[in-house]
Parts: sequence; C-alpha cells; structure tokens
Amino acid sequence: MTDTSKRFNPQWVLDAIYNGIVAIDEEGRLVFFNQTAERLFRIAAEKALGRYILDVLPKTGGKLLESLRTGTPYYGEKLQGEAVTLIANITPVQSNGKIAGAVSVFQELSEIEKISKELDLFKNMKDWLDTVIDSSYDGLWICDHEGKVVRINKAAEKMHDVKTEEVVGRNMKDLVAEGLIDKSATLATLETKTSVTMIQYIKGKKKLLVSSNPIVNKNGEITFVVCNDRDIQELDHLRSQLQETQALARVYSSRLSELEMKGVDFSSLIFRSPEMERVVKTAIRVASVDSTVLLLGESGVGKGMIAKLIHKHSERSKGPFIRVDCASIPDSLMESELFGYEKGAFTGAKVEGKPGLFELAHGGTLFLDEIGEIPLGSQSKLLRFLEEYEITRVGGTNPRKINVRIIAATNRNIEEMVSSKHFRKDLYYRLNVIPIHISPLRERKEDIAGLIFHFLETFNNTYHRRKTLSPLVIDSLCKCEFSGNVRELANLIERLVVLSESDRIEINDLPDSIQIKDVPMIPNFVPPSEDLPLKKALERCESIILERALKKCGSQRKASKILKVAQATISRKMKRYSANLIQ
Repeated sequence: MTDTSKRFNPQWVLDAIYNGIVAIDEEGRLVFFNQTAERLFRIAAEKALGRYILDVLPKTGGKLLESLRTGTPYYGEKLQGEAVTLIANITPVQSNGKIAGAVSVFQELSEIEKISKELDLFKNMKDWLDTVIDSSYDGLWICDHEGKVVRINKAAEKMHDVKTEEVVGRNMKDLVAEGLIDKSATLATLETKTSVTMIQYIKGKKKLLVSSNPIVNKNGEITFVVCNDRDIQELDHLRSQLQETQALARVYSSRLSELEMKGVDFSSLIFRSPEMERVVKTAIRVASVDSTVLLLGESGVGKGMIAKLIHKHSERSKGPFIRVDCASIPDSLMESELFGYEKGAFTGAKVEGKPGLFELAHGGTLFLDEIGEIPLGSQSKLLRFLEEYEITRVGGTNPRKINVRIIAATNRNIEEMVSSKHFRKDLYYRLNVIPIHISPLRERKEDIAGLIFHFLETFNNTYHRRKTLSPLVIDSLCKCEFSGNVRELANLIERLVVLSESDRIEINDLPDSIQIKDVPMIPNFVPPSEDLPLKKALERCESIILERALKKCGSQRKASKILKVAQATISRKMKRYSANLIQ
C-alpha cells in the first residue's frame, strides 16, 4: 500500500480531468489550479497558487469569494472573463462544520455549445433516420448481435400485426417459439455470418420474402442484423395487375395502330384501294423500328409522302426530316453535299468547312430520293455508313458517328442496274431491308375520285376559288391513265381551278388528251320486228354489252373492272344470259 502511494499522486487525476478546477482557502488565496485552468486562463499554476484570487482572476473569481462568504453553492453559473466565457459549478468546502474554502469546476462555453450542436445534430439525424425507416414500404427489423429486437418500422407492425412494444427487447428465438413466424432470417444470419434470403410464413398464413444482412464492426464482429420483409402475396397481385395492364396496352396499341392505318393524316394521304392500304399499313408497322426502307414505284406515286409518314410515326419524329433529291446534285458535288467537307478540302470550299446532309439529319431521318442516281464513288461511302453508322468528311481523316435513319426511293429498276454494274450489289442489299412497292395510279383507280376532291379543295383554298366539277368531268378523270401518277393529277386539277372561266368545270375545260365529249356509246341494238316489252329489250342490250366486254377482256375479273361492277354480278348475269357468252 505504501509503495503504491509513493508511485501515484492524486494531483495527476485532477490534472487529467477535461474540466477546469480552481480552489481557494478561507482567506481567498488560490490553493489548487489544474492544467485545464492553466490552458483556459493562460497562466501557469506556479504563478497563480498562493495569490489572492481577484489578483489572478479579477473577472471570474468574485463568485468563488461570494460562495466562500455565504456558504451558497452555484450551479451552471455563467462567468465572463477577459478572453473566455465559462459555465461553472461552485461549491463551498466545509471542515469541522466551518467553511474552509471553495472550489469551482468549469468548462468553456464555446465547448459546451459545440457539444450541444453535436447533440442536436445527432438528434436530427436520429429523427431523420426514424422517418426514413418508418417511410419504407418494406417491413424492417433491426436486431442486436444476440438476436434481440432493437427496432421495427410501421410496415413491419402492419405485416406482422404486432406493436413495437410487444417485440422490442425480445429474442427472435422466443418469437419463433410462440409461432409469430415459422423461422427467422436474423438467427440464420447470426449462425452463418452471411446474408440470408428465405420465404417466411407469419402465423402460418401470410407469406413473406425476407432478406437479412449483417452489420459488422472494424473487428469483423456482427453488431446488428437488418431484416427486410416484403409481402409476396402483394407482389403476386401486383404482378397479375402488371400482366393485365401490359395485355391491355398491347390491345390498345394494336387498336391505335389500326386507327392510324385507317385514318392517318388524311389531309395529305388519300386512298381507298387495297394496294395503298397495304402500303400504309406496312409504313406504320416499320415506323416503330430503325430498319432501312426502300420505296419503289414510278415517279409521282407518292414515295415522298410515305417517307414522311414513316418519319412522323417513328421515335425520331421530333428530329429533322431531310429530303435529298439525288438526281438534282451534280456527280462532282454529290460526296461533299452528302458527307460534308473539311476546311481547305478543295478550291472554292468554305474556309471553316461544311457539315453534310448526313450530319444535319443527326437524330432524325434522311430521305434519299432517286437513290439510283448516286454515282458509284459515293455509293461506297454510303455503304460504309449503313455498315458502321459513321461518315468521314471530304478532306478529313476522322470518322464521325451519326445517328440517322435512311429511307431511300427510286423509280428505276435497281436490280437491272445491279446486273449492269451501275449500282453496287452490296449497297442494294443494305438498302433493300424493307422494300415497299407503291403501285401506279392507273392500277388503283379507286383512289382517283378521292384525290380529285382533295386537290380541288386544296387549290380552291389556295387561290380563293369556289370551283366545282361536273359529273361528266369526274367520270372522265376517273378513266384516265395518268402516266405521271398523283403528281400529274394534282397539276391538272390546279390548272382547271386556275384557268376555267366559270365556277363549274365542264367537260370542255379538260385538255384535248383527256376530253370525252360523247357519252360512252351503247352497242348498236335493233329490236326485232315483233314488239318487245322495255324490260326484254333492256335485257337484250345488257347481254350484248356483256358479250362484247368478255370478248375484249377475256376474263370476268377484267370485264368487271371495265364495267365497274362486282365480278359476282358478271357471273350472275352470265348464267342468266347464257347464250353466246364467253365464259
């Protein structure tokens, strides 16, 4: 005992305390001044001890003298010194029933405020964490290293039909034994020291998907286990609802596509024929993908309109649609127009260089009309783009990635051009991913009437006219071949609207190549000498018309088109007028 006391000095304990300690005797002289007091008051103990306290601490020592004189203790007293603000507890020291001195234990206010702020921060963090935990849709269980429940959230209370106070502090083994759950993922994690996922049943009824994860300290020891519960029955219900929604979406998408196919932009796309309906359906269908499309058909059939239709109904509809008339670009400029050029690439080039049409169409659609007119030299660069989706400017060396869809069109026979070596075979196959052939107007005469009235309305609005067409004019136009297709018909209607003198366009207003001034001639028919009723005479005349039509056309189908009746009508009347008719 004596040896220990020689080695240990109680002064060391008081010096090691974080708080400042100052003591005075019954005369008010300093008898103790620890190291924290030295630091706060910036004075060494040997210079302070034995001196009157007010000589050393004139601002803060008065409260010690007051406690010494009155014997009153003071707690949480705020003392303002010259350089510091203190919070002090002051207590008188008694000996043999008399006050023998006073002692003050104090701490700097700024340090207390710092600690207070840290406590507030931790409190806010706890509140925030509690809010996050309780906001979780999944049930959360937090257990300690022994499997005792520390915390559960509101979702867990609802799933397990328990209150927090009923389970907190209890071991998961007890909850399993009581039948609240059939097995515990927390206990499995404590046993295996790894994350565990399992199916868990609550009171033998509700099925949960449970995942537990260990939280370890720096020594690798498990301190907590966090369990995540999710109601599988609700997931199954949500999955079923999702499947129903997806099925409905597919139905709505299909219905929408059908409506689009039937009614898409009729202000600029007019058709009634099955041939054009097929073209429009195909165009709408391919609009949803980025495949290259090759539009085939005679000049003026509407290839540009179909290209715009594909762009409008694609995911690129908000991007640019750039049409390139390849036939109008000289061969010498084709490459620089399509792919652009770097500065100084050739004489006359812009100093800063110029982006090509491919770059300008980035993010959208590039419509290459009359693709058959592209020279062989430019075809190779176009092929490279279709293979790698990158271009190189004329005079440049750095390839540029371009995101653009290609729609090409031509009125030429590309296969013949390939055979004659005027068009690259590999480029043809790259372009011909989805070919769409548009029939000439003469093969889909059902569309002519609708187009006539569409163009009539368009040009009446353009030129502020009120023109109408006589039935004979309409009939005559519907029988025309229109070798220039829709473009020729549009030009003709515009000409009639502009040049006709009266508001009603008559047969005489048509060009000589189209005029049909006489009513279509009925075959000569002379009734026999005996009088025939009108009905019999008309039947005789009708049989002669059928006979001549079948002889001229050679088939019922062709005859029905000329006579503008259904083939079934021709067949029925053939049986009725069977004599001398060609079958």
